Amino acid sequence: MRAGAGQMEQNVRDTLVTQIFELFDTGEEAVAYLKNCGLAENQYLLGDLETLCAAIASAVEQLAPQIKLKNKLKEIGMNAPLTARRVRGLLEEGQEDRALAQFTCSFVPLFLFWRRYAEFFLLHAASDGALKDWYAQEREHIRQIRETSKRDEPREYRFDLSIVVLFYGNQKMTQECLDAIEAHTKGHSYELITFDNGSDPETTAWCEGLSHEKKIYYPHNMGSSAAGNLIFTMAPAYMEGKYLLYVSNDVIVTPLYDEILWACMESDPRIAMAAPVCNSASNLQAISVPYGKNDLEGMRSFAEGYNHCNPRTWEDRSRLFQILACYRPQVLWQLYLAFDPLFCYDMFADDDHSAVLRRMGCRQVLCKDVFVHHYGSATIGEGQFQVMELGRAQFRQKYGVDGWASLGMDLCSALGAFSMSASGPTRILALNPLFGESVLTLANRLRACGGGEITVDALTEDSRYLEDLEGLFRHSGLLDEEGQVLEGQYDLAIVGCNLGRCADPRRVLHTAAGRLKPGGLLIVQYENFYSLSNLELALQGKLPADGVFLHDPEEGLNLRIITDGALSAALQKEGLVLERSISLTNNAWDPAAEKAASALGLRQGDEAKAMLSTLGKFSVWRKKS
Repeated sequence: MRAGAGQMEQNVRDTLVTQIFELFDTGEEAVAYLKNCGLAENQYLLGDLETLCAAIASAVEQLAPQIKLKNKLKEIGMNAPLTARRVRGLLEEGQEDRALAQFTCSFVPLFLFWRRYAEFFLLHAASDGALKDWYAQEREHIRQIRETSKRDEPREYRFDLSIVVLFYGNQKMTQECLDAIEAHTKGHSYELITFDNGSDPETTAWCEGLSHEKKIYYPHNMGSSAAGNLIFTMAPAYMEGKYLLYVSNDVIVTPLYDEILWACMESDPRIAMAAPVCNSASNLQAISVPYGKNDLEGMRSFAEGYNHCNPRTWEDRSRLFQILACYRPQVLWQLYLAFDPLFCYDMFADDDHSAVLRRMGCRQVLCKDVFVHHYGSATIGEGQFQVMELGRAQFRQKYGVDGWASLGMDLCSALGAFSMSASGPTRILALNPLFGESVLTLANRLRACGGGEITVDALTEDSRYLEDLEGLFRHSGLLDEEGQVLEGQYDLAIVGCNLGRCADPRRVLHTAAGRLKPGGLLIVQYENFYSLSNLELALQGKLPADGVFLHDPEEGLNLRIITDGALSAALQKEGLVLERSISLTNNAWDPAAEKAASALGLRQGDEAKAMLSTLGKFSVWRKKS
C-alpha cells in the first residue's frame, strides 16, 4: 500500500514537472516572437508572460519541499512575473526605449536562466544518480572545450569593455564605486551596466535616475552567487564590449586599472579571467597597504604609485576570487553555467568557477601590478561559517576532493635554499600537486625573480586531480603512465602535497630523483605526526587506526609517518644530499602540551617544545653531479 502511494506521489510529481517545462517552452516561444516581431506592437503578450511566470513559480513552489539542495528558485520565481509587469508598465507609459532595455537586459536573461536553474534542481539534482550523470556530462563538455582552440572569433565591438556593477542597497558605497569607474576608466571605451539585486526603494529610484541605458533591476534579492551566475551566464547576450568587467559595488577602482587588465587579456587568448590585487580578499589576492580602511585619499595616493604595467608580475593561479574581474565572454558562452547552481550561498562558488576554468584549459591571471580598494565584509558570523561548511561539502560532493585540503602548502619559504639560473629555461616536475596552487605560486615567484622561461609538467597518483592538471601545466599524467614526461631533464622537482599523504612515498621520491638533472633540486614537505595538533586528534579518535604507527623496517617510511632519518636514508640512496631544512611551527605550548610531552617520555624543555610545536618541515635536496 505504501509502495503504491509512493508511486502515485512520484507520478504526480513527474506530471507537474512536465507541465512546468511545457510552460517554459511556451514562454521561450513568446520571448522569441517579441524579439523578432517587436515589443511595442505585441505588448499584450507581456501580460500573458506575466501570468505564465506566476503559474511556473506557483508550480515550482509546490515541489520545493521535495528539493533537498539549497537553492534560489523561490526568489527567481518571484522576480520573473514582476519584471514582465515592469516592462509592460513602461510601455504603457510610452517609454519604449526603457521598456526594450528592461526586456532585453532584465526579463529575457532572467527567464532563460530560470529555466536552466529549474532544470538543474528539478531534474538533474532529483537524485544522487541524476546528479552524478549531470556532472559526468559537464566533465565531458569541459573536456571537449579544452581540446578546441582558444582563439577569439574576429568581430566588431561597440565598446572595449562592458562594465557590470552588482549592488544590493548601500547607495553611498555604490555611488563611490560608479564615480571611481567614471574617473579612472580612461584608456578604453566602455558601457556601464548596473545590476540592482533587490535594493531598497530609495536606492532603486536613485539608480533609475542615472543616465546610462542598461539598468538591470530585480525587486527580490537573489544572493550574490545566483546574481553572479546570472550575470556571467547571460551577459554575453546583451553586452556590446569585447570584455566583460565584473565589479562588486564595494570596490573602488584606481588609475590605469582598465589599461593593465586590458593588456593582460590581450596578451594571450587562453586567458579567460584577469583580476587585480586589493587590500582585502581571500585566495592570497590581498597585499599590505599603508592606509586605513576608510582613508580614500591615502588609498588613491598609494594606488597612483603602485599601478604600473609590468607583465613579469602577472601570476597564473589555479583559482581566483571575483570582487573585480575581467572576463573573455566567449569562454563564458561555452559553459553550462558560469557558477554551478549548487553553490547558491556564496561559499565555494569561486572555487567551483575556477575549477571549471582550469579544467577548460583556460588561464586565470592575478595582475599584481594593479591595485583596487575593497571594503569587504566587516565580520564573519556563525551563520556564515555554517554556510562555508555547506559549500565545502557541496564541493566535495561534486569533485570528490576537499577544496581546502587540495590547495597544498606554501612552498615559497623553500626558495631561499637555492637560486635558479637567471637566463635560460627552467623545467619543473610537480608530483602530486593536488590543484596545482602551491606549484604555480612557486613558479610565479621564480619568474618574478628574473628567471628565464619556466615550464611545468605534472604527475599525480590520484586520477581525481588529473583534469585540473591538464588545464594548468604543459604535460600531465598519472604517475604510472610517465611516458610523456621527459626523463632526466628537470631543474627542479616538487612534491606538491604532504609526502606522508602519498599513496606510495618511496615511488614518488624515486620518480622525482630519477627525473632530475645533476645538480637539480628536490623540494619535499612532510608532516610531524607527533605535533600537538595531531595528538589532540588522536585523543579525539579522529585519526585512522590502520597503519598510523607502522614503519617500514628497512626504510622507516610509511603512509603516515616520515621521520628525518627515514627521509634522509631514502634520498641518499637516490643520490641526493640535503641542502636545507625548514621547520614550520605553531608555537603552541600549554598544559596540554606538557601532558603530551610527559606521555611521550620527553623531558620538559626545549626539545619537547620543538617536537610538539613543529607542524611539519620543508627540506631541499640536491642531486649529485
